[in-house]
Amino acid sequence: MKIEESVLLSEMIQTYGELLSPKQKSMIVNYVDRDMSLGEIAENEKISRSAVLDAIKKAKQKLFKYENIIKACELKTKLRKLVSENEADLKSKITKLLEDC
Repeated sequence: MKIEESVLLSEMIQTYGELLSPKQKSMIVNYVDRDMSLGEIAENEKISRSAVLDAIKKAKQKLFKYENIIKACELKTKLRKLVSENEADLKSKITKLLEDC
């Protein structure tokens, strides 16, 4: 998995993780944040590697679906960029950004 995808998934897990089933959340956290292999997760969960892969794929799909609808991670990224640029009129830009959402 590319590092950019891993960072995005980690942020989406933090933002939308409670919307996943407990098993899905546990498996995707172990895979993305704890860098466990499918085999390690399968062994811990006492299920097949293909079942783990299926659960992770479904969790990813749900996370991307939530982000496409809610766009909370996108908004956080835009706000971080504004803050890091240290704009003089930061307040007005944040206000405009929030109004556009």
